[in-house]
Amino acid sequence: MALQVARNNGEWGELFNVPPQEEVEVYVLFVNTTNRTLDLYWASDPNTQNIQLTLKPNQGVPVNTYNTHIWFFCDYYTGERMHVRSKRLFYPIRIRVPRNPQQPDELCDVRSQVLIHFPMRTLKENCLWLIVRWLKRTCNTPELLINNYLIPATLKQQLLLLLRTINTYYRQAHQRRLRMMSRR
Repeated sequence: MALQVARNNGEWGELFNVPPQEEVEVYVLFVNTTNRTLDLYWASDPNTQNIQLTLKPNQGVPVNTYNTHIWFFCDYYTGERMHVRSKRLFYPIRIRVPRNPQQPDELCDVRSQVLIHFPMRTLKENCLWLIVRWLKRTCNTPELLINNYLIPATLKQQLLLLLRTINTYYRQAHQRRLRMMSRR
């Protein structure tokens, strides 16, 4: 099976508002180009998120999926969303090429290479993420430490929100991983 770089993705609203289509199998190769461990999720509607697997940094895995599945990728520890071609969601499409150039009507499926990368962030967002990740690793009560910082209240609120987001994701992802392990 040949390999091509994936070229399609989108956002939640536009993907679930398209007319129903015939479900066909799609072949992809997810490649984690980040230096972080990632959870790979797929969804067939906005209310369900199915954890598929976990990818180590610079690891790739072939996956057979469907054109009706939407994929997204989260940092294993923080839940930060990673991107494919600068988008938060990946929507697979079937790619077929001629098996033989002399017989262009005879098509074969191609596995798409899906490069997962770090999102573009502002300097402020980078700093907030770095501070919260550092606090989570180095102290037992990061909320108390944040509240005692001599910084504007808006920055404290953003740090606390990010910390709560990470903690919530960690608990939810842990439960999903346990369910996934029990199914196997």
